[in-house]
Amino acid sequence: MLSELGSLLLGFSLFSMLFSGFGFFRGIRRSDQRWLKSGQRALYAGTALLLVAILLLLAALLLNQFQIEYVALHSSTSLPFYLKLSALWAGQEGSLLFWAFLQTLLAALIGRKAKIEEKPLMGWAAFILGIVSALFIALTLVFSNPFLTISPVPVNGQGLNPLLRHPGMIFHPPVLYVGYVGLAVPFAFALAALAVGKIDEWPKAARRWLLISWLALGLGIILGARWAYDVLGWGGYWGWDAVENAGLMPWLTATALLHGLDMQSRGKGFKVWNVVLAVFSFVLVLFGTFTTRSGLIQSVHAFSRSAIGPYFLAIILLVIIVSLVLAILHRKQFGEINYPEKIFSREGATFFTLLVLMLITLSILAGTLLPTVTQGRFSAPPEWFNKVVGPQFLALVFLMGVCPTLGQALKAGKKFLRRILPGIAGALVMGLVALLLDYMKPLAFISLLLAGFAGGVAVWDLVKALIPITKKDGAKIHGRISGRNGIGGKLVHLGVALVTVGVMGTMMYTSESNFTLSPGESIQVGSYELLYEDLFQEVVGDHLTTWVTLPVYQDGQYLTTLSPKIIYYSTYQQTLAEPAIRSSLREDLYLVFFKWESTGEVSLAVTINPLSSFLWLGGGILLVGGVFAWWPGQEDSDQKDGRKQKIWNRIGIVLLVLVSLLFFFTLWEIPVGTHKTLGRPLPGQEAPMFSAMDTEGTVFALQDHEGEVVAVHF
Repeated sequence: MLSELGSLLLGFSLFSMLFSGFGFFRGIRRSDQRWLKSGQRALYAGTALLLVAILLLLAALLLNQFQIEYVALHSSTSLPFYLKLSALWAGQEGSLLFWAFLQTLLAALIGRKAKIEEKPLMGWAAFILGIVSALFIALTLVFSNPFLTISPVPVNGQGLNPLLRHPGMIFHPPVLYVGYVGLAVPFAFALAALAVGKIDEWPKAARRWLLISWLALGLGIILGARWAYDVLGWGGYWGWDAVENAGLMPWLTATALLHGLDMQSRGKGFKVWNVVLAVFSFVLVLFGTFTTRSGLIQSVHAFSRSAIGPYFLAIILLVIIVSLVLAILHRKQFGEINYPEKIFSREGATFFTLLVLMLITLSILAGTLLPTVTQGRFSAPPEWFNKVVGPQFLALVFLMGVCPTLGQALKAGKKFLRRILPGIAGALVMGLVALLLDYMKPLAFISLLLAGFAGGVAVWDLVKALIPITKKDGAKIHGRISGRNGIGGKLVHLGVALVTVGVMGTMMYTSESNFTLSPGESIQVGSYELLYEDLFQEVVGDHLTTWVTLPVYQDGQYLTTLSPKIIYYSTYQQTLAEPAIRSSLREDLYLVFFKWESTGEVSLAVTINPLSSFLWLGGGILLVGGVFAWWPGQEDSDQKDGRKQKIWNRIGIVLLVLVSLLFFFTLWEIPVGTHKTLGRPLPGQEAPMFSAMDTEGTVFALQDHEGEVVAVHF
C-alpha cells in the first residue's frame, strides 16, 4: 500500500510540475493572469505532493516497513530514532527525492511572486525552475524510485552505513542539498534576464538566494571536513576526493558570482562574467550529482553505480547549449564589454579576484577528471592539488586584502599606502608569531604573512565599524561600513584568513608516528607522554567496540585521558577506527587505535596537527559572516517598512542560531561511551592523597604512611 501510494504521489507531482510549466508559459506569452495563477497553483500542488511522499517514506522508515527495498537497505529495528530520520537521505533514492522536493519548494517560493507585466522576470525564472524540478522528479520516478518493493520481505533491515552515523554526516547531506538547489536560482534569473531583456535587474533579485546557497554550501563543506577528521581516522580533513571537490567547486564559483553581482549592481560592468558564472555554477551542481551517481569516479562519499548517470550528463549538455544559444541571440544586452581601465582600482582587483577563483575551480576540475579522462593512466594525487591550487589560493588571500583596501582608499581619496597600514601591521604580527613558533619554511612564512595582511585589513575594518562617527550637526552614528552586508563581508575575509593559518599548519608541520605498546608502557611524542593503561571491549547494539585508555601528560602534568576505538559492525562486515582527539589552540593530539593482540599489546598511530583549531574557528567566523551578509538591514532600500524589518530581523536571528548550532554541535559532539579517569601519576610523582574507612571501621589515610610502599585493593 505504501509503495503504490508513494509512486502515485511522484507521478502526480511530475504531472503538476509539467502543467505548471505550461501554465506559466501560456500565461506569460498571452499576458493571461488566469493561466499564471493556474501555473502557480500547480507549483504549490507539486510541492505538497512531494512533501507527502517524503513523509510517507519517513513513516516507512520509522515503522520498519522492510517490504520497501530502500527501508530494508538503510534502516533496521535497532536503529535509533534520529538515525532513522537521517536514513531519509542516506541512500541515492531517498536523497534524490529530498533534492526534488527542495527544488520544487524553491520554484514555488519564486513562482508566488510572478505576475503579469511587460517583461516578467519572476515568471520566466519560475518557469525555468519548474522545468528543472520536473527533470529531477522524472529521474527519481523512473530511475531511482525509493518506493520499490522486495520479496521475500526481510525480518530486519541492514541498518545505516556506519560511516554515516556521525553528527557531521547526519546534517551534511541536507545542508549541502540546500546549497546545490539554491544555485539553480541565479541560473534561472540569468537566463530569464536574457530572455526578457532585464540584464541589469537580475542581480538584485538573485543575490539573497545566492547567499543562502553559498552559506549552505560552506556549512556543508565544513561539516564534511569535520566528519572526515573525526571518522575516517587518517588524521586529515580534506583529501581532494572527487566528491569533496564537487562541493567545493560550486562554492568557489558562487563566491566569484557574489563579487561580480556586487560590481554589476554598482554599475561597474561584469555582466558577461555574471551570466557565465551563474550558468557554470549550476553546471557544476549537475556535475557533482553526476559524479556521485554515475559510478565513473570512485569515492568513499559516492553512491553505487546506477543508470541515472548518463541522463545527468545529457542534462549538463542541454543546459550548456541552451545557455549558449540564449547568450548569442541576446548578446546586444551585454553592451560593449569593457575591461577595467585601471589595474589598481576596485574593479581591477575584483577582475583579478574572479580570474583567480575561476582558475582555482578549473584546476580542481581538471585534477578531478584526469583519472577518468585518461582511463586511469594518469591521476592527480593530493600532492598535485596542493602544488597547483596552493599558490593560487595564496594569490586569492592577497587579493582579499588588497581589493577592499583599494576600494576604500579611492572612495575616501586617501593614499593607498596609508590605507594598507593595518594589513602591514597584521603581516608583521604573523611574521613574529612564525618566528616564535619556528614556522620558518619559506612557503609557510609567506602563507602566514598573507593571512596576517588580509586578516589585519578585515579586523581594522570591523573595529572602525564600531567607532561612532560625529556628523556636522553633532549627531553620532555607528559604523563606517555599509550596514550588515559590509560587516558580513569583513567577517568572511577574517574567517578565510584564519582558515589559511590552519591549512598552513596542518599541511606543512604535521608529524605522524606509529607505536606498539604493552600494558603499562609509555611513549614520548613531541611534548606529550602517553601511558597505555588498559584495554576494554563492549557489545553495544549492532557493533563491538574495543578501546584503550591512554592518560596524556605534558611536562609531567596530567592533561586528559584519551580513548581511541576500533568498532566492528557485523552486519556490514566493516571495521572503523574512531580516533581520539585532544585539541588546543596551538595543536591537536590525534590518536588512532588500529590493532591489538591477545597478549594485550596494541598498535597506535599518533599524529600532531599544529594550528588545526584555526580551521574550525575560521570556518565558524566565515559562516557567521555569511549570515550577516544575507541579513537585510535598514540600509536596504526595499526594507524601509518597519514591520517588514522586524520580520527580517527575526528570520536573521533564527538563521544565525541555526547555523551556529549546527556548526558547534558537529564540532564539539557529545562523546558517547568514553571512559575517563583522573589520570595515573607517572613513576616518581607524588601519589594523590586520600582517606577511606576499611572493613573494620578504621579510617585509613595515605598521608600517614609517607615513605612506605602501600598497596591498596578495593
